[in-house]
Amino acid sequence: MIKNESKVGRPAGRKKTSKIEILLEPELKDNFMMYLHEENKCASVQIREWILEYITDNKKND
Repeated sequence: MIKNESKVGRPAGRKKTSKIEILLEPELKDNFMMYLHEENKCASVQIREWILEYITDNKKND
């Protein structure tokens, strides 16, 4: 059996050390989750990618 490597979640070897909580209106959350589901994505992974992109962009501007 061939095992497919998953690209979802935290990179191998990384530990979950803290969390960020956000508050969203129910309609906004439902729309966000619907689009993620359609794209077969996970909310925490998508938000992590946005945060990394934000940090990278800000480092370029420093």
